Amino acid sequence: MIDLKLVTDKNFSSVYKRLIDAFPYEERRDEADEKKCFLKSQFNFCEITDGGESVGLIVFWVFDKFLFVEHIAINKEIRSKGYGSKTFELLKTQYNLPIILEAESPETEMQKKRIKFYENLGFKINSYDYTQPSYHNSENVPLMVLSFPELLDKSEFEEFFKTTREIVYGIEN
Repeated sequence: MIDLKLVTDKNFSSVYKRLIDAFPYEERRDEADEKKCFLKSQFNFCEITDGGESVGLIVFWVFDKFLFVEHIAINKEIRSKGYGSKTFELLKTQYNLPIILEAESPETEMQKKRIKFYENLGFKINSYDYTQPSYHNSENVPLMVLSFPELLDKSEFEEFFKTTREIVYGIEN
């Protein structure tokens, strides 16, 4: 059975190493900055487990009106076995909030597969121009915003934009 176990000091290094392996440098924080996020009440860094065995990781933020999935990665050797889908189903039932995430435009085969995965889960691709702020004072990363269960209206997108800029990315508006 899928479960989300909060990362602790004890297993932070091993789970963070998998985050490094799964995401390029420009799409993640360095270790010290990731640890600082634990001071924010909305932050959740979890190991995804099945019967006590680690199958992946997820980083998400719970706000009053939405849940923002910052990172999700299933262990390479067990991808396409339903763990990602089950994790999103767990989030949907546990939090009963709209879910928002960022994804690269579908240019490579892997990116196309990722977008199809999200669409199969009911996520909608929003048409707003969006760039993810840099984690390292370099170039912002152009991404798409996907939402479940519905597209975001302009005010919802603006709230997502403002909230994540301030709390997730630490940018004062």
